[in-house]
Amino acid sequence: MFLILYLLPLLHLFNQDSVPHIALLGSGGGQRAAVGLVGSLYQMKKDGLLDTLLYLGGVSGSTWSMSSLYSDPQWSTNMNTAVSKLSGPGVELEQALGWLIERAKEEHFSLTDVWGALTSAAFMKQMDLRHLSDDAGQNATNPYPIYSAIENSFSDGPIEGKWFEMSPHESGFPEMGLFIETSLLGSKFQDGRLLEKKPEMDMVKLQEKPTQSILLINYTFIITYTFPPVSLLTEQVLPLILKWEWGTTNNFLYQYQDFPIPSCLHRKESFQLIDAGLFINVSYPSFLGDKRDIDLIIAPEFSAGNMFETLTQARDYAAEVNKPFPKIDDKVLEERDWPKDCYVFEGKDKEPTIVYLPLFNRKNCKGLFHKHTLKERGTRIFWRIFLLYRFTAYIVNDLAWKLIFNLMTCIIGCLVYSYPMNTCKMKNTLPQEM
Repeated sequence: MFLILYLLPLLHLFNQDSVPHIALLGSGGGQRAAVGLVGSLYQMKKDGLLDTLLYLGGVSGSTWSMSSLYSDPQWSTNMNTAVSKLSGPGVELEQALGWLIERAKEEHFSLTDVWGALTSAAFMKQMDLRHLSDDAGQNATNPYPIYSAIENSFSDGPIEGKWFEMSPHESGFPEMGLFIETSLLGSKFQDGRLLEKKPEMDMVKLQEKPTQSILLINYTFIITYTFPPVSLLTEQVLPLILKWEWGTTNNFLYQYQDFPIPSCLHRKESFQLIDAGLFINVSYPSFLGDKRDIDLIIAPEFSAGNMFETLTQARDYAAEVNKPFPKIDDKVLEERDWPKDCYVFEGKDKEPTIVYLPLFNRKNCKGLFHKHTLKERGTRIFWRIFLLYRFTAYIVNDLAWKLIFNLMTCIIGCLVYSYPMNTCKMKNTLPQEM
């Protein structure tokens, strides 16, 4: 109260545009990432920081928990419910099989459908049949969600056609600036004309791209031998494994003439969307540049790769597409084998400031850090229990204090307009997403 009274005379110095745009970007990392993201959001809610987030971005494992969270239109005010879901009962296998059998009848059935169903049933404990576009009509209580993937054929192609993002309003290629309404993703187009509208994909199909291929094969044989009557599913899935076909989607840029489209996209009636973590395991590409004008990126690192790898990959990507990115001191990179719990890479001018948070670090792991590889740390039962509670602890210790200046600016800006915090920020930026 005393702080507010002290700041009241300064309110005339601030306007709505001074509210910082803050994004939390969950990395990939399977179940470790799914649990870790929920843990970090839970603690941010307890500390009064969650309401400052404008965007929530995810790839791979983080998208599992994002899909689960947004099934509750008011999840940011019900974080206890979100946490309890992680230990709740799973989905009956028959329900997941029923969904898969229906998908197997469709034109572009792929291994992504199988993996999405198994992930939803086994890890996130629900078959979320909502559509992503449903979130477009919700109020601004929650951060605006951005899901990311990459187009498979562009492994050696131009970088502009690689990164793909999906939001409640639009889906497409951010570097080319070519998007389609998310409700039409999967429909048939030619030269920009809608030829056939297909039913919108539900969240089970959208939330997951392949990351655990060996596990998928094991699941497939379990399904085959445990439920022999599902012959249609068996006949459809096994050929897909032999072809290794993932994420097939109708190409809305097929023969599009009004923009110079790379030839491998222009001539194909469909493309394949796969796990963005195979390229960059954090969705930095969707949050660089002028479109979202991000001031602060919070990047909890759940990846199993080398520490700082996602940061250096994002730096190289930004340089290639000519977008601003903060300087990373090479001396910091030398700490990859024994990282601190928090790093701040301060942005200048149009560069975003990045708060980088290694999940496993010298503070919370202490003497245990060198006893196991990162992959072992993420899979042992001890570490699975450790994840949720340890992650909330380091959010308390570091993030709250290092964000205080940015968040105070946000609070002041919102006081000026007498709006709840999320209402103010979304009012300023949501039209850019429509």
